[in-house]
Amino acid sequence: MSQAELLALLSRARAVLDRYLFDESETMRDDVAQMCMAIDDALPGEGRVEVKKAASERMSQRSAA
Repeated sequence: MSQAELLALLSRARAVLDRYLFDESETMRDDVAQMCMAIDDALPGEGRVEVKKAASERMSQRSAA
């Protein structure tokens, strides 16, 4: 695989993991978050997945509760 293909694969894996960041009880899964951070660190700036605003809002709502 070329480096471009590997970066594309990492980007897709990161996007899939983003769907599993929160479990059924809306609790953030630390294991998935750690994998997402590791992938984000490995990807160049333009290949990173942007954090969804909805996820950020959920975390701030939990913090306020």
